[in-house]
Amino acid sequence: MNDKMPHTPFSTPLSGSAKEIELRIRNIMSGPKKRPPLPFLILVFFICIFCGNIVSCQMAEPDAPALPNISASLPEIPDISLPDPPKQKPEAKVWEYQAVLGDLEDVDLDGDGLPDTVTVATRLDPQSEAGTYDTLTVTAVLGSGAELEYHETGEPGWCFINIIYAHRITNPDRDSLVLELGAFGSNYDAAETIVLELVDGKLTERYRTENSSTISGVYSTGGEDSPLLDLRIPVLVDKWHAPEYHTLSWNGTGWDETPDGYFTDAETVTVTGGRVLTLALRGRYTGEEFGPRLIYDQIQVFDGDMMFNPNMLLQTILPEDVPGDDRFPDQIFSADGSACVWIQDINFDGAEDFAVLCDSTRNQGCRWFRWNEGQGQFEYAFSLAGEVELVPEGQRLIEACWTEDWEDKLYNIYSFNNRGWLILESTWDTMVEAQNACQEDF
Repeated sequence: MNDKMPHTPFSTPLSGSAKEIELRIRNIMSGPKKRPPLPFLILVFFICIFCGNIVSCQMAEPDAPALPNISASLPEIPDISLPDPPKQKPEAKVWEYQAVLGDLEDVDLDGDGLPDTVTVATRLDPQSEAGTYDTLTVTAVLGSGAELEYHETGEPGWCFINIIYAHRITNPDRDSLVLELGAFGSNYDAAETIVLELVDGKLTERYRTENSSTISGVYSTGGEDSPLLDLRIPVLVDKWHAPEYHTLSWNGTGWDETPDGYFTDAETVTVTGGRVLTLALRGRYTGEEFGPRLIYDQIQVFDGDMMFNPNMLLQTILPEDVPGDDRFPDQIFSADGSACVWIQDINFDGAEDFAVLCDSTRNQGCRWFRWNEGQGQFEYAFSLAGEVELVPEGQRLIEACWTEDWEDKLYNIYSFNNRGWLILESTWDTMVEAQNACQEDF
């Protein structure tokens, strides 16, 4: 067995004499002969550490080179206002309506005695290139087989076909067409009336309403001492009242349009035994610059739920027939605004009574009329301010009225005596106090 170890560059040979090897080991263990003192070594050690910290704290990124100010060299851009984008058309529906006037008997436009058929069509096209418009097309097929057409593109909006009929309007020997077209999107039922007639073989317009306040409801009525019929065209007074009617009649060469000069509101009341009565309140303009603009100049009471039947007229009440008082001296029935007529059982006898506004101040005085079953009529009872609150317990009324300086309100409590007369019991500052006072007795 060979026990010699191979020599490498990293090995230290230990071959030689024993004395040489001993000497070599002593030199290694003893180190160099001269060595720096220990304090010096410690000082050098701390200086190295301190210098390393200074280098690590003071290291920084090199400064970036300054860039040139490019924005300063650019020319100024003017403030240009861009136009608004074009408005998009709303997705609106194309409305089309059609009515056929063939079901009515004796439609004769040319006077030949043969029945004719009429078709009316309207079209409202909000998506048209020219903007919103509507068209009216009237097609008449005469009994002889001839076909006629009337066509127009009018102002936008008149598209609903409310009424179409034929009557002797301008000629006793042949019919005229009466059309009523309703307005698109109207919240007060606006309408336009058109009269067409066959002239020289063509359907020709003979009349068209020009009043912007006309509404739907045109009808025909028999003319006095004339074979021709008149048209009754409703014109809106305001949104609170029934329309005023204009009578349209043909005089042989042209049209006469005569307004009634009044409007008529209708209310129904139920009296003893469930009997229904109709109040026909006739109103008109006063023509005054100040004060009430509209008034009722009479109130007719009809038996039943219909009016304008002379045989059923029970009574007529006029403002001047009602006595005035210190609180509401004006002898009028005011029709201004919406709250003009109140209907309720004011005296707790089971029959409805009614009141009419008689004062246009903040107190809004009202004339109350109660039903008298024995006489079969209404009779004037009393006048109170505003809408009255009824307290069935004890049959009391609470009236709210303003003080003389118009700063505060007072609340009066009334009751009825044995004769049915209204008696003032007490006055309170608030409605709650008045209501509590009414309840304390029960």
